[in-house]
Amino acid sequence: MADWSIWKTLEEWRSKRHELDPVFARAGVAPELETLANRIAIDLRRSPPTKPLLSGETDRDDKAMSMYFEAYYQHFDEPLYKVESLVRMPWVPEAEASGRAILAEVERIRKEMRTHPGTHPPFEPLDQLIQHYLRLDDPDLNLPTDVLAQRRNQLIDIAGYPLLVQHTIKTPYDDSIPPLSSPAFRDQLHEKMQQYLDQPWLHCRVITQWYLSLALDAALAHKKHDATDDARIRSMLKRRWPTASVLFPELEHIDQVWYLLLALGAIVTLLMELWWFAVPLLLWLNLSVGGHRREHKEMETRRAQLVSRAQSLKKARDRFSHQQLPLERLAPILRQLDEQGEYFDDRVFALIALHQYTG
Repeated sequence: MADWSIWKTLEEWRSKRHELDPVFARAGVAPELETLANRIAIDLRRSPPTKPLLSGETDRDDKAMSMYFEAYYQHFDEPLYKVESLVRMPWVPEAEASGRAILAEVERIRKEMRTHPGTHPPFEPLDQLIQHYLRLDDPDLNLPTDVLAQRRNQLIDIAGYPLLVQHTIKTPYDDSIPPLSSPAFRDQLHEKMQQYLDQPWLHCRVITQWYLSLALDAALAHKKHDATDDARIRSMLKRRWPTASVLFPELEHIDQVWYLLLALGAIVTLLMELWWFAVPLLLWLNLSVGGHRREHKEMETRRAQLVSRAQSLKKARDRFSHQQLPLERLAPILRQLDEQGEYFDDRVFALIALHQYTG
């Protein structure tokens, strides 16, 4: 998937999940701020209420002017409130000083309108401050030239990584991402998780859920692979019958060769009537048959346990992906399903802890 496609997919997700808005805003992408600024500019240019005609009656005229001044103030108070809301919306953190300058100007305008009711204060300085704030071109702004480009690249490379993996899985013959059950993918996923943890500005519940879903998918793929891997299951057995494969596990079919040699040796010793050699060989072969049967039974028991754990993990993954399993309840379930810590490392639980106390 090309970078522009990842960005497009991220924006599509953003339109559906507004929890991503602050992340995009910190990277300088927040078109809603520009829309709000345009509305504010239009509101500030609207004609204020018309001054009432005086009747000559003091009490009546004072009441009419008081109502006029209050309506005049409220007429401009709404767009000024929108200005304050704009500054409080997520945006590039380095622009915080510019935001404080806007709030100070709003306070000055309000004070002037209260001190001199009915006057039309100039809004041009406020409009200029808002434009500097959004364009990030304030002369006093300390913003490196490439920091926003770096953040957008990190959005694509880090936040978009789970989306890239999901796209690759669904695309036939795309081998840009290693298989989920491979050690290479495990290392790659751990690296991306660490990069995500190291960038606090990227932390978002939605992105965290993407990474956790990917970790669950990888763990499920590992468990399914382990359930069919006889070598893996044998390594889980506490006691094994002493065979050649125990000493030389890297040699394929070594047991078959070894027992074939033992059988030939037993036949030869029987034909040569070497009873002292034939009897131990025959006894060893019989014991080996029993040992292999017991080992096979233990392997099938272990396999059934792995399959059961895989099924439980799949249920947890499905519930989590359908938002039926809260993020806060995920950690104890993962620890229960992975007692030995083989499938979920500390990074997974660090991701869960990012949002442990958020709503």
